Amino acid sequence: MKTKDPLVQRVLNRIAERSESGIKKFGVTMEDAEQSLEFWLTNTQEELADSIMYLEKLKEEIRKKETLWNLKNYEKK
Repeated sequence: MKTKDPLVQRVLNRIAERSESGIKKFGVTMEDAEQSLEFWLTNTQEELADSIMYLEKLKEEIRKKETLWNLKNYEKK
């Protein structure tokens, strides 16, 4: 699928690449994967927990950069 929005296109491409990687790794598409409901729920929880950690790390990095930027601007005064 092609879209006029470059950001959306990058997301779609990333999803397609991830799908291909999963098929190679597990030998089955998501549609054909047969797992229990608990498996899917647990994996979703784990992925979301990882996402929270990644977001916290990014916030920390932004705070560091903002602090450095504020220090540099303060020193210029």
